[in-house]
Amino acid sequence: MRISNAQTSALMHANMNRNAQAIGKLQAQIGSGLRIQVPSDDPIASARLMRIEREQASLGQYNLNIGKVSDGLGAQETYLKSGSDTLLSIRDLLLWASNDSNSGEDLSAIASEMSSLEQSLMSNFNARDESGNYLFSGTLNNTPAVTFDPVTGTYSVTGNDQHRQAVVGNGVLMDDNVTAKEILGADADLLNDLHTLVKSLKTAPNDPATRDLLKSTLEQLDLTHGRVMGAITDLGGRQNTLTLLGNGNADVSLVNQKIQGDLSQLDLGGAFLQVSGYELAMQASQKVYTRVAAVSLFDLM
Repeated sequence: MRISNAQTSALMHANMNRNAQAIGKLQAQIGSGLRIQVPSDDPIASARLMRIEREQASLGQYNLNIGKVSDGLGAQETYLKSGSDTLLSIRDLLLWASNDSNSGEDLSAIASEMSSLEQSLMSNFNARDESGNYLFSGTLNNTPAVTFDPVTGTYSVTGNDQHRQAVVGNGVLMDDNVTAKEILGADADLLNDLHTLVKSLKTAPNDPATRDLLKSTLEQLDLTHGRVMGAITDLGGRQNTLTLLGNGNADVSLVNQKIQGDLSQLDLGGAFLQVSGYELAMQASQKVYTRVAAVSLFDLM
């Protein structure tokens, strides 16, 4: 079969174009440092990279949630510790007031200090976060956890006992709050007992009923303080869990980054060798074409 000059030229140009395209692809890879420029370069590796990117995005969201939950739990722990200190101060006053050697003036002074601590305790349970949401109101973020009605002179728990939850890991939900209702009870018994006791100490310090109220308030305070300490312990446990989850997420993220590098990073040394190979092939094709094109049948006659 006779091959015409046109066919020879077409074959040479086709080879040159393929080599030029290969060199162009390698130059793009070298410029970006990435082996995969488009998914078709390696469909299997591209699919794996997409899955890893989605997982990395999820890990990033988990870590953001862990940070927010940890900050919120830390704030609640701070207020509960302050509340614990307040309760212990009130306890000291209750024991002091129970001493029979106190005069009416002494008991009135104790009542005044106790009233101040009562307000401080209420303030702790109505603490808010940086966004203005009540920390201890359950899921009723915009409602005070505890409310005082000046008409009836009673406290009531106006938050609920529901827990807010955040996703902090793959299928892992974490409660991010403690509620005043869990600690004070549905009827805010301790606050109401304190308020009633303060009035009794001022108006009827020697009444036997006042003595009985001192005893029952002390018992209620110890129960409440026990629940506060239990909540603080629980918050510490959650913080430890968050730390472990955060460390685990960091380890997984590092492994994913290594896999991403292995799948997508270009072997620069190998790429430069391939470029050199294609350039040599193009030079050889040009030389062969030049020599073949110079040959004529008249030279052989």
